[in-house]
Amino acid sequence: MGRGFGADEIEALYEQCAPAIHRRALELLGRDADAWDVVQEVFEKMLRTGGHFRGDASPMTYAYRAATNASLNVLRARAVRDAAAPAMAAEEPTVEPSRVEIASFVRALLARLSDREQEVAVLYFLDELTQDEIALTLGRSRKTVVRDLASIRAKAAELGAVPAGTGRRHE
Repeated sequence: MGRGFGADEIEALYEQCAPAIHRRALELLGRDADAWDVVQEVFEKMLRTGGHFRGDASPMTYAYRAATNASLNVLRARAVRDAAAPAMAAEEPTVEPSRVEIASFVRALLARLSDREQEVAVLYFLDELTQDEIALTLGRSRKTVVRDLASIRAKAAELGAVPAGTGRRHE
């Protein structure tokens, strides 16, 4: 796919990528219905603005990043809503137990982080990217990522022990 997306290209991309986008959103959100809402939002946005796709990244990378951003937006909105109303019972996540524990920890951590730190935390804890990979993905210097991670780790320590399996391949 060159510049921009047509409806046929988006349909093909949906068939190929929707399950991965759903898994990403489910891991972040922990609720199946919210995850499918994110999938729908990502592909609806691509239909609406697909002609503006520059091709700087692969379509899957573009969709995956859009899903991460949309999921973070849902978490922010949920935090605002939950602060104003009593907590509702959450659906049981349908991902493997160790990932559930990590995702739950990250969701709790995200509430304590700035928008910039949230992006770094997701890439670090859930995607297990190295500092160099995070810097490249976000277009930031490694030094900035290291500073962000130091702040994130301090806030994570306030929550208690980091779940086993988190940060297995980090520097």
